[in-house]
Amino acid sequence: MVNEKVRSSSVRKKQNIATYFTRAIIIVIGILTFGVLFQSYQFSSELIAREVNRVNSQTSAFIQEILDFQLSLIRVHQDSNATNTGLLEAVSQHADADIRQYFAAVDQLDPDNTPDIRFISGLNNQLWDDGNAEFYGISLANLQHLSGQMNLNGSWRLVSIPSVLETIYAFARKIPLISLQNGEVMGYFYVLSVVNNNYVLSEHIRESSHLQDLIFVVGADVLSSTLDGTESYTEFDLLHTENFSGLKDLYTVSQTTLLVNHVPTQLVVYAVNDNQNIVELKRNFYFSIIFIVVAMVMLSFVLWRWLNKSIRFEIDKLVQFIHSIVDKGVKHTFHGSKIEEFDLFGRALEHTFKRFSEQEKQFENLFNYSVSPTILWGMNGHLIRMNPAAFSHFSEARHSTRFKSLKELLLPEVEKILYTEKHQLDEITTEIENRIFRWTISPIIHDGRVESVLTQGQDVTSIAEAEKESHQARSEAERAANARADFLARMSHEVRTPLNGILGVAQLLKDNVTDVKQSEQVGVLCLCSEHLLAVLNDILDFSKIEQNKFKISNARFYLMDTIHVVDRIYRPLCEEKSVEFHIATNIHHNLVVCSDQVRLNQIIFNLLNNAVKFTHHGRISISLNLFSTASEDKEHFHVCVQDTGVGIKKEDISLIFEPFIQSETTSIREYGGSGLGLAIVKNLVELMQGTITVSSKLEEGSCFEFTIPIEVEHHSERNNDEDLLAGNSRLLFDKTLDVLLVEDNHTNAYIAKAFCDKFGLNVTWVEDGQKALDTVKRRHFDLILMDNQLPKMDGIEVTRRIRNQLNMNVPVYACTADDSAETQQAFLDVGAQYVLVKPIREENLYSALVHFKENLKYRETHPVQR
Repeated sequence: MVNEKVRSSSVRKKQNIATYFTRAIIIVIGILTFGVLFQSYQFSSELIAREVNRVNSQTSAFIQEILDFQLSLIRVHQDSNATNTGLLEAVSQHADADIRQYFAAVDQLDPDNTPDIRFISGLNNQLWDDGNAEFYGISLANLQHLSGQMNLNGSWRLVSIPSVLETIYAFARKIPLISLQNGEVMGYFYVLSVVNNNYVLSEHIRESSHLQDLIFVVGADVLSSTLDGTESYTEFDLLHTENFSGLKDLYTVSQTTLLVNHVPTQLVVYAVNDNQNIVELKRNFYFSIIFIVVAMVMLSFVLWRWLNKSIRFEIDKLVQFIHSIVDKGVKHTFHGSKIEEFDLFGRALEHTFKRFSEQEKQFENLFNYSVSPTILWGMNGHLIRMNPAAFSHFSEARHSTRFKSLKELLLPEVEKILYTEKHQLDEITTEIENRIFRWTISPIIHDGRVESVLTQGQDVTSIAEAEKESHQARSEAERAANARADFLARMSHEVRTPLNGILGVAQLLKDNVTDVKQSEQVGVLCLCSEHLLAVLNDILDFSKIEQNKFKISNARFYLMDTIHVVDRIYRPLCEEKSVEFHIATNIHHNLVVCSDQVRLNQIIFNLLNNAVKFTHHGRISISLNLFSTASEDKEHFHVCVQDTGVGIKKEDISLIFEPFIQSETTSIREYGGSGLGLAIVKNLVELMQGTITVSSKLEEGSCFEFTIPIEVEHHSERNNDEDLLAGNSRLLFDKTLDVLLVEDNHTNAYIAKAFCDKFGLNVTWVEDGQKALDTVKRRHFDLILMDNQLPKMDGIEVTRRIRNQLNMNVPVYACTADDSAETQQAFLDVGAQYVLVKPIREENLYSALVHFKENLKYRETHPVQR
């Protein structure tokens, strides 16, 4: 190993580890100590504040209680005097001397609870007073005025009475004097306890509440005070607390608004409490802080000295061990330390250097024996080293051309990392002599600088070829899928065109044949045509689902219509097989919902078709109900179809929703069908955000249930007009309408013309798009039935020219065997109002004519302005 010169330290100001340890410990202790002191200070401050609030609250309560107690004693005396026989007799005789003598005797018994002013008034005049009112400068007129203000409810009241010098504030009480002989009111007895300069009351409250001083105040006027002038504060300081700020540490001032009969009055008491205990507590707290700070300083010094002496020797020994390994590059053994942490640290270093040596050897082996070509590049892009795998592929001596090509491809990325200091992995793929390598480029960083770049390659030639083949296979699969979709679309048109003729002629014969046997034969023809149409629809629907082209189109309709259709179609089918058919529902007949009625009917019809097909006896039940859940603000439509048919094996239940699969291979031969019905049902339910489940037992029957969310709009009165078919079909229009039929197929034209004749329409038939344009120019038509695939010009283009070039608003109803959404939307985009999908049946044409009639009424009442 080559010895390297030890790099000098960039840190100039250094300190030993004992200093750091001491600082750390002192900082931690200091933070904890000051945290505790701060918390203690906060707690003490909060405790002191609570104590002050508690004392103030207790002071206010004591003051109020003492005042209430004092007034209650006066009230007891007043009530006792008011019922005294001697007093009542003296009042009745207007004997002033006897009244005065009575109260003089009463006052001698309890002089401390004697009211300041007493007087008795008659019903209309003054009967007697004790003369004390004159002492306070209160005139007789003011007393009489006071008697008129007092309520006779036996409660105290704070009153203000004008006097010669000042306004007198007093607690006054009025009670009636009632004769014991006849119960009549002889007069009213008044007592007043004056607040102004009431030194006795003030001192009594101060001593009872253990207060320093107190004053009675109304507004800015001091009525009574216990201050004698020797205090360090004045009455003005108590009323203006901003002047009291210098004394707040020594005293606490509480403010109490006195209540009379639980009603606040104007009278406020300012009370002063001594804070000597609180001041002493704060002083002791500050002394404890000073003591702790001094103790921490002394502890820091002692701890620093001890750590510096105890740890320094062990640290020097550990550092010498590290230097010996780094400088000499030989194996050394750490002989241990008295300090456990240093001992562990030294042994960890010993183990680390050992592992480092082993890893260095492992890296060397990994570099040399790796099967991936690995190349190390230095500054200026020169080659430092390559492993044997890289040497065998890109040796400059053996493969100079190959190495030159590799260098031209790799060096730009290597230099990008070297000179831009891009400290991240990068990848590049190279192709040299038909071999493809994917290179991982990673920087090797030392002291924050990129000193070299390591490139490691992997031969991905086979992977790249596999990706190309996979991409080609995917493209071919997509082309096959598109070809299948195009084939189904073309076949849909080709099959629907003759099927339109078969089904149309069968319907025409069914209405006109009178022979029973021929009628049965025509019925078989109709059933076979309908079955073929159902199979074709299933195949096309499933193809749309596979291509994610199946769309749900929501519209408003009466939900009860679906139930009526189910009953009209499947009850006769069940009666033919002697199977009971039951319908249960909780749906109101005027309920309007918003959903895809066609797809909802398709789901229910498929489930019922299976039930009728596989049930030979017993019953078929269907329940259709609406319900709501508390967790969702939406209605749900639940349908359950239950039968007593052949049932399904347990192991086949998981397969019945797969396409082209029935529960048994014999079922296809016995019952027929494409095997797509339940697969379409499951996909439709999921497209409508619903769920479907099935339960069944072999030879006992099956139960299919599905639930979909449905938007319920409102209930509205519906039109009860019945469909007008057969003999009443001509009642649709009150006049003969001229209809232009554009159809290139003679059979389809014959069928459509026959149906139109039944509805009383006058049909003109043309075979191609150009003839249709020429005919429209020459003659007016009420309605145009337009095919799509026409000679010379397709139906969409003809419709567009009628709207844009000829500027005609004649209604155009498309009749196409292509039921794709794109074709239907293309017709609507160019101006068609309705789309009929072939094969055209009588009821479908009738629905289209009803739509035309409704729009005709609207155009007559809302003419187009040009």
